[in-house]
Amino acid sequence: MSQAPIQIHIPPQLHHHAVPLSKFLDQNQKYNTLAIGALIFSPGHLSSPAGPRLLLVQRATTERAFANLWEIPGGAAELSDPTILHSVAREVFEETGLRLTRFVRQIGDGEEFRVSPKEKPKRCLKLSFEIHVEEIGNPLLAGLQQPASLDLEHSDEHSAKPVLESLKNVSVVLDPEEHQAFQWVTEEEVKNAICFLQLGEDSFARNMAEIAQMEGDLKLVSEDLRQMLLKAFALHNADIKRLGRDMGAV
Repeated sequence: MSQAPIQIHIPPQLHHHAVPLSKFLDQNQKYNTLAIGALIFSPGHLSSPAGPRLLLVQRATTERAFANLWEIPGGAAELSDPTILHSVAREVFEETGLRLTRFVRQIGDGEEFRVSPKEKPKRCLKLSFEIHVEEIGNPLLAGLQQPASLDLEHSDEHSAKPVLESLKNVSVVLDPEEHQAFQWVTEEEVKNAICFLQLGEDSFARNMAEIAQMEGDLKLVSEDLRQMLLKAFALHNADIKRLGRDMGAV
C-alpha cells in the first residue's frame, strides 16, 4: 500500500520533534528506541451520548505480547523516516490506511517502558499525538454541525446513530499481521475498560487466560494507556466547548 504525498500541518509547539530518530536518541540517551502513537477522534457533540469517539485497534492473536488487547494505532519510529513526525504519518497509514493531515498536540510527556525483558532490556519512550486525518477532516467543526441530543434522560443508542453511520464512510484498512479489528470508543467505554498492566508495571500483571475470562468488551494494554486516553478526551472536549462558545453553538 503506497501512500500518496500529502501536506501536513505541524503546530509550532511540535517543531522540536521534526528531527530524525538518530538525533532524537542522541538528545535523549537514556532511551534505546522510540515508539509513537496516534489519537484520531470522530466528530461528536458533547450534548449527545454519542459524543466524540476515539479510534482503537485490537492486536492480532498471533502477537507475541498483548495479543487481542486494544491500543491506539502506532509503532516504532525508524531510522529511515525523515523525522519522528514522519514516523507517525507512516505508522498511521500502514496500520489504518488513514492519511495524516494535521498534528493537534502531544498528549502528556510520553510513556517509558522496557522491551524484551527476557533478553537484554531496552528502554523505550512512547510519544502519543492527537492528529487529524484526511478521511475525517477537523472533527471539531464536523461535530458542531451535528444536532445535539438535549433530552439526555430519554436518549438511547439511536442518538448515536448519525455518528456511527458517518463513521461507516471512513475506510479503516488494517494490517492483519498486526491488528484484527477496530472500533470507535466513547470516553465512558475507556473509563470502564479492563487494563492488562497496571500503572508503571514493566512485567505482566495478569496472565492472558485470566484477563480473557473477565467481563468487559474493551480490554486495554495498560492503565497508563487508559490514563493517556482520558487525558486526550479531556483536552479534545475542552476544544469542542471552546469552539462552541466562539461560534455560539454550545
